[in-house]
Amino acid sequence: MTENNPGHSPDDVDLIALLERIYLFFRRFRKAFLVAVVAGIFLGCVVYFVSPKIYQSKVILHPSYLTNQEEIEILDYWNQLLQRNERKVLAPILNCSDDLLRQVISLEGAQIQKNYSSTDPNGFYITALVRDNSVLPDLQKAIIHGLDNTDYVKQKNLEKRHDLEQLISKTTTEIGRLDSMKRRIEEPGAGKDPPPAVGNVETINRDRMDLNEKLLNYQNELKSLSSLQVLQSFIPLNTPVSRSLKTSIALGLILCIAVAYLYSLLKYVEDRLKKRVKN
Repeated sequence: MTENNPGHSPDDVDLIALLERIYLFFRRFRKAFLVAVVAGIFLGCVVYFVSPKIYQSKVILHPSYLTNQEEIEILDYWNQLLQRNERKVLAPILNCSDDLLRQVISLEGAQIQKNYSSTDPNGFYITALVRDNSVLPDLQKAIIHGLDNTDYVKQKNLEKRHDLEQLISKTTTEIGRLDSMKRRIEEPGAGKDPPPAVGNVETINRDRMDLNEKLLNYQNELKSLSSLQVLQSFIPLNTPVSRSLKTSIALGLILCIAVAYLYSLLKYVEDRLKKRVKN
């Protein structure tokens, strides 16, 4: 007749026995697990320092002719070309070298305003993942060139260039006319009997200043003619977004400890089988 121990239930006994066996298992193969820990730390450090660093940066743009979503669709196609390793196809579109694109991992566009609107005044941003921060200025020029030279946008830019050149020509002619009127008033003897339609010098000077200001604005707009306004350029960051050292070490430890556990388990099973054969 068996006696029941009121202090321990059968479940408690099973749990204690299980924990004891686990303890004995790890104690027996402690050297393998210690080697695994050291190897995991070493492997994580090697992977971190050997693997290429990946950096992230963002440029914010505002389009003049296309909608944000249309610009983003163009960027998505470029990103597909990058993922398919079609850099030789993309390079002429962006007017850049293959070497520059080899440093680019991805280009992803997104709207600042998440809810779609055809008249979204907030523009959109492009997130770039690169292997080398030094390519960011040239990459930004390449992106703007590509978006600025689609067939539709190129035609709109030509039309706007023509309009600005016409305005500059007309404004320059008008300034010349005012200068001529001013000289006529300031000529000796003109003050005695000035032409009735000419007006006074003060009015002419004021009109001439307004026209010069318009002319300067037209010239500046023509000089920086683009379908895109850059609200924020790419900013190179020193901190990579790729896997950190702690994460690399943690993954190395998990991998090596798993290998050590499988080795120990197989060794344990093999020893048990040998004992059975002997018995």
